[in-house]
Amino acid sequence: MKRPARLCGVRDNSKQQGRAPNPIVAWLCFVGVLFPGGLVASNALGPKLTVGRGALLLLVLPALIRLGKSYRRLIVADYLMGTTAVWMIGVAAYVGGTESMSSAGAQATELAGAYFVARGFFLGPEAVAVFIRALKGTLAIVVLLGIADTLSGRLFIHEALARLANSAPLLAPDFRINLVRAASTFDHPILFGTFCTISGVILMGSETKPAKWIKWVGISGLGCFVALSSGPLLSLLIALGAYAYDRSLKQFPWRGSLFWTLIVSLVIVLFAVTNRPVAWIITNLTLDPVSGWFRLMIWDLALARIDEQPFTGFAFLPLNDYILDYTVDSVWLQLALRFGLPMIAMLILVNISTVIGDSGAQVRGSEEVDTDRLKWGFSAAVVMLMLTGLTVHYWHFVWIFWGLCLGIRGSLRESSLTEGPYPAAQLVRFPDPIAELPQVRSYGRS
Repeated sequence: MKRPARLCGVRDNSKQQGRAPNPIVAWLCFVGVLFPGGLVASNALGPKLTVGRGALLLLVLPALIRLGKSYRRLIVADYLMGTTAVWMIGVAAYVGGTESMSSAGAQATELAGAYFVARGFFLGPEAVAVFIRALKGTLAIVVLLGIADTLSGRLFIHEALARLANSAPLLAPDFRINLVRAASTFDHPILFGTFCTISGVILMGSETKPAKWIKWVGISGLGCFVALSSGPLLSLLIALGAYAYDRSLKQFPWRGSLFWTLIVSLVIVLFAVTNRPVAWIITNLTLDPVSGWFRLMIWDLALARIDEQPFTGFAFLPLNDYILDYTVDSVWLQLALRFGLPMIAMLILVNISTVIGDSGAQVRGSEEVDTDRLKWGFSAAVVMLMLTGLTVHYWHFVWIFWGLCLGIRGSLRESSLTEGPYPAAQLVRFPDPIAELPQVRSYGRS
């Protein structure tokens, strides 16, 4: 069989893109979703080794080997993520000793381990297609289980998992608008809502057929609704607005610059007309005003403690505060309390370095997903994770998911930096795990 002719002006980058990973790799990345770390690890695996962390430990060495291949190219975010992980472990050991170092190592494994697993295995459109297929299947499962919580009027899935793990349920049912807040298989309803939001944002970019776009974004929105969490719901609405803006002005290359100019202008206006802009956001953009005021109190208490030890934080030592030792509803505040402000700066730089200033392939098709759209989806996911983190603390799988999104976005950046446009033959369709069954193809000899 003859090979297809090489396109004029486009280099053959099949070697550089490597083979798409086995689907088992992608599903292993999501296995932590089905086993809440707070429940399953408490008895079966020990508090530091959850199912999600175990899967990452299994994959991270092969991923690093793939990332070290001669045709791969390291990017700035790789060095920043490595530095971030070392800082987390080192500063925790310095402040809190061995126990804090162990806890920091577990968190670093989730974030940095997920990042490097994604960087190593998911390079190029075909590999990202495998990841998105596993994401769709996982999303469908957890939303269905979340609906079971809502229809039963209790945390049905958590109770069932607790019985299987021979452990007591960690959550009590929480109600809003006379409905139970569904948690599905997550450690908290707000984590379930956040996962659905970020999944929806990624699928906004990957789906091009209107029917499938509506279905998968609708499934994501349904998950956000049954979780009844204001932060994820707000982030999903913002993402929908950004998507509508991007698609309506897709013929104008300056739309991105205009978008960020508008965002920066809005932030400047907010800081100019309000004395406490973060407080305004928290108190005015939440479903429950009481929840908003409680979060505002947390910010006031946390900022005061961060000011006492801004460089190193307090690791995992108790803060002797009956609120801060119980809950800190912001991933940024929690990280600053544990690892200091340098950790915040490094993590922000990791996020920015994967999404800013990346130009590359723009291969379009009516039914296929191109690199440009994939970049939009994962860039928006990273931004929404940063934004939602103002009012949500991430732990266990959502923390892992942040690392996965950053790693895939970094791999898309690497692809555009090294090779330029993809040949049309490398465009891939994204299978629908609900509507489509795997097909076995046979290839004859020529």
